Amino acid sequence: MPPRTRTAAAATAVAFLALTGCGPSSDEVFSNLNGTSPSSSPDTATPDAQRDAPPNYADDNRARRAGEMSPQDEKRARQKAAEVHRALDELRRSGRISPDEVRPVLAQLAGPAHLSVQGRQVGTGMEHAEGSAYGIWIAETACVTGAVSEDRVWADVNGHYPETGCLPPAVAH
Repeated sequence: MPPRTRTAAAATAVAFLALTGCGPSSDEVFSNLNGTSPSSSPDTATPDAQRDAPPNYADDNRARRAGEMSPQDEKRARQKAAEVHRALDELRRSGRISPDEVRPVLAQLAGPAHLSVQGRQVGTGMEHAEGSAYGIWIAETACVTGAVSEDRVWADVNGHYPETGCLPPAVAH
């Protein structure tokens, strides 16, 4: 084989090996930019949408995710949410949606549970809207969380937020 052919064959072999995955891929080269590797990252089993998130997104936003509810607490909370929705819808129809008007109705329904009622906030939390937002602590792990406005009533069931209890944390940005 002439020297020129050997050089071309060697260059082709090197290019072939580089393109077929011998050595680190770009994913492996850049995987440790945030100090973790894919094999040690706790988010390797997360949905694709979270894989596209910035580094430490899951940790940074943990306080924004409600905790898990026990099945018994969730069942109790769903029953309480139906009661709350009925009572607040009746209140809404009479035009009484301010925190001062909503609080006594929810206090009767919540019993000895922890109750939070505040003015409704929209957007980044800097703008106030007419109505009330509320959170009722149910048993050990659940909440009934929602709002009442001129147009509708929300009554959702969720777990506790790590830093704020039943009400979701304010929007950060």
